[in-house]
Amino acid sequence: MTTHFKNGVTNVVGKDGGSSIFSGIKQPIITGGYEQEQAYQNDWQLFNDEDWTETSTGGSDFQLVEYAGGWLRQGDNAPAAGEVQGIAGPGVWQFNQNQKWWFETSIAITDVSDLNTWVGFAQDGYADSDTLPTDGIGFSHLQDTTTIQFISRKNGAGVSFDMLDTAGGSTFTMLDSTIATQTATVQAIPANSVRLGFQYQPAGSELGVTANQFKLYFNGNPVGTQAATTVPDDISLAPTMMLTFKGTENGEIDVDYFQAVQQR
Repeated sequence: MTTHFKNGVTNVVGKDGGSSIFSGIKQPIITGGYEQEQAYQNDWQLFNDEDWTETSTGGSDFQLVEYAGGWLRQGDNAPAAGEVQGIAGPGVWQFNQNQKWWFETSIAITDVSDLNTWVGFAQDGYADSDTLPTDGIGFSHLQDTTTIQFISRKNGAGVSFDMLDTAGGSTFTMLDSTIATQTATVQAIPANSVRLGFQYQPAGSELGVTANQFKLYFNGNPVGTQAATTVPDDISLAPTMMLTFKGTENGEIDVDYFQAVQQR
């Protein structure tokens, strides 16, 4: 006898032994019915620049797919001070206070003290990651710091959360990334990468969730929540990955994947 699961099943386990930000999503994704989703994932096996709006104020910057498993390298080996480099997709994501939204990425930064980075969603035209987007939801790292912040902003104001290494633990310290030399037992991938994620939870969507909030994930594990009191709810948002150089030291941000799912 064939068994049909018309609404899908949930059996997502976490990577690296952790819990998964996507564990609440029915499998397979986009199952139909009352909980249809839109989904986007890029694991960087290919990069086609015609799919993206590129921002570049330098002359030698690059976007390359490289390293084991597929990573998008964005950077410059001879930058000018203040140089901006990044990509943005179409603005087809819109916040809705009644719809769950999941997002996760994995990133590494080669020069933490000299680079400003943004990975997440931002308004069309956002083009300088040493300042926060006017409207956006995502993760920011600023020069001369070692922290990563979750950010949600509307009309130039917003809320933030310093990412922790564990629930109730210390503020996470980002370390410079290097690339291992490939051997028979070692893959050439960026070291000191981190997984960052959020799950937007409407009030009442889970037991104990009494107000709209973002549940925040670090390396696959929940580390805190941020009240969704300031959200970009009147503008479309685009998947955005960007860096800005403080000085003239070469550097790059490497993105392993970019994955987002939202209820329709």
